[in-house]
Amino acid sequence: MEEIKIPNRLEEALQDPKWVEAMNVEMMALQKNGTWEIVPQLEGNKHVGCRWVYTVKHKAEGTIDRYKARLVAKGYTQVYGVDY
Repeated sequence: MEEIKIPNRLEEALQDPKWVEAMNVEMMALQKNGTWEIVPQLEGNKHVGCRWVYTVKHKAEGTIDRYKARLVAKGYTQVYGVDY
């Protein structure tokens, strides 16, 4: 069984076509579902950043099902009453 290197950073993921494809699939799903809309940033407010999280999904027998990339918001950077 081959060892799979799960990237910790975007730069690492961009070196492997399997992870690039997983990120493209995630972006297409986000766009298809209308997950967000771009709006002007209000003066004095900061934007919420995001980061990629990578994992490998396996089938019941242990073989690789797919490479999964998820774009997640850094919600922990928000301050209650200020940012939301």
